[in-house]
Amino acid sequence: MCKKLVNLTLPLVSEEIENILQSYPEYPHQHIFANPDLRQELIAYVLSHIPNSYVTIEESEEISINRTFTFIPSEQQLNLEKWIHLGIDDVMVKNNSINQPQPLRDLMSIPLLTNCLY
Repeated sequence: MCKKLVNLTLPLVSEEIENILQSYPEYPHQHIFANPDLRQELIAYVLSHIPNSYVTIEESEEISINRTFTFIPSEQQLNLEKWIHLGIDDVMVKNNSINQPQPLRDLMSIPLLTNCLY
C-alpha cells in the first residue's frame, strides 16, 4: 500500500487564523480574507514561519485532528499568533489593501521564539 504525508500543523493554523480574523474589523480584513486565494496566501505565510509536524498514514486511511486535544504550550501559541498577525498585514500590504499596517509595528517589538516545535 502507498502512504501519504499529512501536515498536522495545517488544520491548527487554519483554525487559529479563523479565530484571529474574527477579532479584526469585518472591512477590510475579514472581507479581504474571505477570498480563498488570499486566505491560502496567509496560511502559506504562517506555515513557512513556524515549525510543522507531519505523519505518514496509509493512503486509504483518514486522520482526524481534533483541536481540543491538541495542546500547544503558551509560548508556541503566542509565536503562532504573532506570525498570523504579521501575515495578515503582509498579505494585505502586498495586495494594496491597506496603506500602513499598524499591528505590524506593534508586533515587531515581540521577540521571535524560534526553538518551538508543534
